[in-house]
Amino acid sequence: MKRLFRPAAGSNLRRRRLLALIAPACVIATALGSVSPALARPGSSPAQARPARSAAPVSTTRSLRSLNQERRPAGSSQTRWVVRDPVAYRQAEKTGNWVTTPEGLSYKTCVYSVPSHGVLRKNEIISPNGAIRKITPCQHPTITASASASPAAHGTIPPAGACSFGPGGTYWAASCYGSSPSWVTSFDQKYAVPSNPAKTGALIFLWGGIENADGNTLLQDVLTWGANGGIVTQPNIWYVNNWYLWPSNNSVHSASMHVNPNDTIVADLTASNCTTDGHCTWVLTSTDTVSGRATSITIGSGVGFDLLIGSDMEVPRAQGCIETPASGHAAFRNLTVKGNTGTITPAFGVSFPDPQCSITMNQTSSASDILWKTS
Repeated sequence: MKRLFRPAAGSNLRRRRLLALIAPACVIATALGSVSPALARPGSSPAQARPARSAAPVSTTRSLRSLNQERRPAGSSQTRWVVRDPVAYRQAEKTGNWVTTPEGLSYKTCVYSVPSHGVLRKNEIISPNGAIRKITPCQHPTITASASASPAAHGTIPPAGACSFGPGGTYWAASCYGSSPSWVTSFDQKYAVPSNPAKTGALIFLWGGIENADGNTLLQDVLTWGANGGIVTQPNIWYVNNWYLWPSNNSVHSASMHVNPNDTIVADLTASNCTTDGHCTWVLTSTDTVSGRATSITIGSGVGFDLLIGSDMEVPRAQGCIETPASGHAAFRNLTVKGNTGTITPAFGVSFPDPQCSITMNQTSSASDILWKTS
C-alpha cells in the first residue's frame, strides 16, 4: 500500500465510463443512499512541488535471505526504510512471516496488535488491564514489488485542494484532498461490507483515513478480505482493523473484528487534547451496526494530519477479477470531516494508479462508489 504523491492536474486524470450498478449493488445503494453520478475532478490549480521523501525506495534484485541479514541504515531511525525488490517480495509472500501494510510488506515482528480499547503512546502499548508492552524498533526493511503509488503529497498543499496518487503500486482507485492550513480533528464515515468474491484467494483492502503532509504517518480504518500474515489466517472472511503507521517501519493495528456482507460499518476517527501544532490523542473506533460489536484503539500521535483519503481500494493479491467481491461495488457514505478551523468540505481528486477490472469511482465531498467488473 505505498506511494509517492503528486499534485493533482485535471489533464492527467483519465475519464472513465461509469458502470451501471448490477442488482446486488442496488442493495447497498438502497441501504446507504446513492451518490451523485458526476465523477469527482481534481482542483484546477496544481499543488506546489514537494521535497523528495527522505526514505525513497532503494531498488535491488536480491534474495530475501540477504535482505534479512541487513540492518537499518545508520541515522534512519526517523524515516521509513523501503526496499523495492520484486524477487524478495515474491519470496516474502510465500513465507507467511510478512504482513501486508499500507507501505508494503513488513516483517511480522514489526507489526503489533493492540488489544481492543488499548492505547499506543511513546512506543508503548498499554492494555486495558494496565499491562505494558514496549515496541522494539524494526530492523527489517519494508519491501515493495514495484514503483508504488502514494496517497500522500510531501510538504504542504497551498491552498487546500485536490491531490492525486502517483502511478503504480497496488492501489486500484483512490481519492485525496489536502486540507492545509487546517489540520484534521475528526474523520467519520460509514460503509457497507460488499458481497463475498465468487472465488477466494485475494487480499483486498477498502478504507478511508488521514495522513500527515510528509506522507509518512497514517491513520486508517480498514475493511479487509483475505488472509494477511498472522493477523487473520482465514482466506474467505471480511474483517475490520484500525491501523496506525509511522516512519520507524513499525505499525500497529487494533483487534480484528469479523463482519459479514451487507453489514454497515461506522468508522470514527476523533482527536482530543490537541496542541497548537495539531499533535493529538486519537481514538479510532469501528462499529458494526448489525452485530453491535466494535474494535477500537487510542493513539498518541506527534504529527498533525492534513491529507484526507476519502475512499481507497487496494488489491495486493488477486488472480483475476473473479476474486473480487461479486457485487462489483463498494459504497462509502456520510463522510464528515472537522478541523481546527471548523468543518472541512473536501473537493477530492480521483486517481487510478493501477486500474484493474475496469474500475471506476464516483467521489463527492461526502460519499463514494467504487465500481468494477468481476469477469
